[in-house]
Amino acid sequence: MKIGVIGSKYFLESLSVHFPLFPEVQFISFQYDLPEETSLLIEDAGKQTDLVLFSGSIPFYYGYEQVKRNLIEAIYVPFDELTVALSLLSISHTEKVTINEISIDLPDKNRLMKVLEESEVVVKSLYVKDYPWVYKREEGTQKLNIADFVQFHSNRHKEGKTHFALTSIHAVYQELQRLSIPSRFMVQPKHTLIESLTGAISLLKLRKTEESQIAVISIQDYQQKLNESGLFLNFLQKLSKRLQARVSLEYFNPHLIYTTRGALQAFESDIYDEIIGQMEQEFKTLFQIGIGYGYTIQEAEKHSAQALFFTDKFLKRKTVACLVDEDQKLQGPLFEGNHQVELKNEDETIQILARELKMSAKNIKLIHRFISINHFRAFSAAELEEYMSCTRRSAERFVKRLTECGCLSKIGEEHPYGQGRPRNLYVPAEKFKKLTEN
Repeated sequence: MKIGVIGSKYFLESLSVHFPLFPEVQFISFQYDLPEETSLLIEDAGKQTDLVLFSGSIPFYYGYEQVKRNLIEAIYVPFDELTVALSLLSISHTEKVTINEISIDLPDKNRLMKVLEESEVVVKSLYVKDYPWVYKREEGTQKLNIADFVQFHSNRHKEGKTHFALTSIHAVYQELQRLSIPSRFMVQPKHTLIESLTGAISLLKLRKTEESQIAVISIQDYQQKLNESGLFLNFLQKLSKRLQARVSLEYFNPHLIYTTRGALQAFESDIYDEIIGQMEQEFKTLFQIGIGYGYTIQEAEKHSAQALFFTDKFLKRKTVACLVDEDQKLQGPLFEGNHQVELKNEDETIQILARELKMSAKNIKLIHRFISINHFRAFSAAELEEYMSCTRRSAERFVKRLTECGCLSKIGEEHPYGQGRPRNLYVPAEKFKKLTEN
């Protein structure tokens, strides 16, 4: 496994001391001087590694568009209250200054306010500059003006209002040091760094598990005249080399091709469009293609047959491909938008819960999958809304019903980037965890 790490020299030095804890992983570092340079590093990082770990929300912000466009697996080290608390404690102990005498920059000042509130610390005045827009990736890329942050700290120091600067931006810290302004960079908690590395590896292993699933492709021409054609078989054998696959010589109605999920997902949709166009042109007919994923050959074959069956529903004037995944979710027609239909739900406990809550089994299973993918961490209705592609009101209603029946527990709140009302956070209760194990 290869993980690329994008960050400043200071961050890479802090993180690299923990690499030996994970001997099964090869870490490749990509260093920048300024966060904006992330956009120049992300392409190489994506090509050379299986997953990219950003040093924080700022470099991830600048690399987000390329991550999204190139479908790069990526996460970033979170900025949390522990970082703020440890940094303030360190300065208080070593520099003997109060919070009133410190100028602070950080992504979201609500993190600082939460630490002070929970610590029951009352301050008369605070000198804080934050950049909450870094979390709003959908609103276009802004420039992080390093000079503005340096000036903020420098002016407070010159005015005699502060005696120390605490910054969350490495480039700002370097400039403050050059100006001989007493300062330090935010403490990088060992726990947070190791947890980030562990999370990146867990995510990568999960992705590798999915990619290693067996994939079976069932393919036949619409009129079923080519099933025993030697020319068609030769075409499929050539095609199988591109897919790192094997064509079955036992089945002709339809033909079966065996490969892995990862091999199929390695190709962009335009390559499949090219292959389908070539098939139609060479054999002068339309085709039905069913793809099935599974953890066993039998399971993948079964799902492939189901997918092929459903192509009849969509077949009109062009070749149709459908897919049934390991959860028996139908996707298709492929390459025409991501249409998905839940075929069935055999989990009796989910069916019982669905009737109890007057919710569909499909929605409960979607929520279950969302929670499982996120390793049972705390989440908000806003995150669930995005995953399920539903309205905020629907997401809140789902959460409310699951909370009332004891499947979810409210554990706190988060403040959305310094604006708007706080969002409730929830975690799955034991009742729901046991449900997902059945």
